[in-house]
Amino acid sequence: MLDRMVLVAALTASALPSPAPSPQAPALKTIASVRASMRCADIITHANSAIDKTLNNDAVISQTITTLRLTNLDDSNDIRRRNNLNALGDLAKTLMQQARSGDDEVKRLRAMAKQTKDSDAAKALADFANELGGALWSQQKIARDMNGFLAYVDFHDMSQFSEADQNMNSAVFGVKDPLVQNPPEFNPARDGQPGWRPAALGHDATDPTPGQQAKWAADDFQKRIPDIVIDENHAAAHVEPALSGC
Repeated sequence: MLDRMVLVAALTASALPSPAPSPQAPALKTIASVRASMRCADIITHANSAIDKTLNNDAVISQTITTLRLTNLDDSNDIRRRNNLNALGDLAKTLMQQARSGDDEVKRLRAMAKQTKDSDAAKALADFANELGGALWSQQKIARDMNGFLAYVDFHDMSQFSEADQNMNSAVFGVKDPLVQNPPEFNPARDGQPGWRPAALGHDATDPTPGQQAKWAADDFQKRIPDIVIDENHAAAHVEPALSGC
């Protein structure tokens, strides 16, 4: 038997910018002076770990949004621009790793809920795990979408012709970008081909720039925050019932 166990976490103290919680929103409070069995100690250990990952990810998401809004991804300095993209990639990597690690803890809590004999405590523990798992999954989706955005930027960069390529195209085809410009000697009527064609991927001058898309991504991630906070608050409501036998 263990005399005292402390659940060190506070989901409602999230680092994410979010609307003020309603008066009905439950607050996850530190649980102290708990008479605990080994089972209770295991629950608290895994719950602490999952909550810690969730809270850390809240801070990472906040940092990611700020970085997307303040970083100039249209910078003409290639080295500085690449460093900025790498920094965003590191944030996405951290977010994904912590979400997956937290989800592993959630799976352990679900397994423990199935082994709990008290049906009410079992349900509360399962509900806690599911709600916290929902928050972690939403965080993982942000990481996934962030990686998708960075992959698009990489593709866009690789599809561009360098200055040397443009000079070569001008010498061979008479235009800098033959994927969107017809050579001077091209005659649509004579050659039987349409004079207009859609621009090749990555070569459409009307496409939004990576910098513009970064701002849109930040706005999109910001809009997802309230749902994450709701899942966290719902998880908080199930902590005490889940530990009722402790």
